[in-house]
Amino acid sequence: MPAELSNIIWTAVGIVVTAVVTWLVGVATVYINRKIKDKKAANFLSKILYIIGDAVKQIFQEFVEVLKKEGRFDEAKQKEAKERALKIIKSQLTPELIEFIKENFGDVEEWLKNQIEVAIYNFKR
Repeated sequence: MPAELSNIIWTAVGIVVTAVVTWLVGVATVYINRKIKDKKAANFLSKILYIIGDAVKQIFQEFVEVLKKEGRFDEAKQKEAKERALKIIKSQLTPELIEFIKENFGDVEEWLKNQIEVAIYNFKR
């Protein structure tokens, strides 16, 4: 396959995946807001999910997509991508959001790692 065609395909895939993840986060937020009676909790959870979704999209576009184009995306790079996403997420969470996670879900890092996996799964679908 010519390099130009490959680049066009990867760019198109990146655009579609980004749009799908954005849509999924929006759907999840609407669902959460309907189901959770406590608007403050719903607001916190929505903010957290947006931060997670944005971090996963950013890492996909800046890191994963580039490595996949080069054929260098392996298990070690996959782990690195998740760690990069976790670092971005942690840097954007306020103390109030961190406390919300602790009170409602327990261990912050483990919960975030699970949510990154969920975002990646949704991203691939």
